Amino acid sequence: MTRRTLMFTPTLAATAQTRPKPKVAVVMNVYFPNSHADVFVGRLLEGYRLNGVSHRPRLDTRTFFVDQFPKNDMAREQAVEYGVTVYPDAAAALRLGTAKLAVDGVAIIGEHGNYPRTPRGNIMYPRRRHFDEVTRVFEQDGRVAPIFHDKYFAYEWADAQHMYDRVWALKIPFFCGSSLPHTWRRPPLEFPRGGVELDEVMAVSFSDLEEHGYHAIELMQAMAERRKGGETGIESIRCVEGDAVWNLGGSKDLLDAALRHRANPGYGKECKQPQAIQVRYKDGLKGTILNLNGMTLDYLFAARDKAGRVHSSCFYIQLYVHNHWSFMVRAFEELVLTRKQAMPIERTLLSTGMTIFGLESRLKGQQWLATPQLSSIQYS
Repeated sequence: MTRRTLMFTPTLAATAQTRPKPKVAVVMNVYFPNSHADVFVGRLLEGYRLNGVSHRPRLDTRTFFVDQFPKNDMAREQAVEYGVTVYPDAAAALRLGTAKLAVDGVAIIGEHGNYPRTPRGNIMYPRRRHFDEVTRVFEQDGRVAPIFHDKYFAYEWADAQHMYDRVWALKIPFFCGSSLPHTWRRPPLEFPRGGVELDEVMAVSFSDLEEHGYHAIELMQAMAERRKGGETGIESIRCVEGDAVWNLGGSKDLLDAALRHRANPGYGKECKQPQAIQVRYKDGLKGTILNLNGMTLDYLFAARDKAGRVHSSCFYIQLYVHNHWSFMVRAFEELVLTRKQAMPIERTLLSTGMTIFGLESRLKGQQWLATPQLSSIQYS
């Protein structure tokens, strides 16, 4: 290669910079400060800093559909600032106002907003409605695009199962669930897949059992699924509240190990209204999610293996900075760019079921409930 050829040959980096970014649409409940839409979409639009390195956006966010506009709405001003079009319905947002699907990816942020609760306590977020509107466009237009679906599938089991089945039927590249399995672990803790025999697992959370306890459920499942034999399904669940939580027995060593790793200030030594969801897996593994307001502002994990060793860590979130959401934005970018799923979506389906049937147990007097719906969910 001559010097002249070298001077006029574009570098790979320059070529990559001139290649058009994939276009994406965001379908969301609401967009206000510190909402899931804010901490996700803000990074999608502007980029993010992760582990000391700044990252510019790799996707071109073109359109919003927003279900609600409260007084502190950010969606309309952000749209003006970043040249995003706000459409009156999800279908128009996906088609960019044309007759056919015109985006390369979709983010569905179905969290927050003014919605009622079911009798069991699930917030009736319109996650299935958003999902159905998006996938209806896919079917009508004969093409699918990767979807990021924030947090759990739906507040009713039939809806969650419908959504899961539809992902596979339409062969949609799909990423879903909580941010907690993806965040920093202090100290580092990862079980080799299929390489650990576990006797008991525990996760600790705080705040509302449905909204925030869900994160502990999914982080626990992300660790439990790595046990020898993989995931075998769940046979029964119950929810316990009040002083009875302290009498469950057998897990104080795990709780003590987990609490030692608390990182955020502001917690105390007492929880006046403890809550627990107990899980019996088909292979004998025992699981407990403890919601301990007053004792932690962190998500914590502990496990005992069959040799009696205890493993524990804090799944660290920058509580007021929310930078752990950068992991979710990065994962969505990778999904759109590669069309490869980064995690088993069965994890989120099972975690959705644990939430629904745990709250159902609370409604029915804190009794053990058989969960045949969850017993056949097996993966590795």
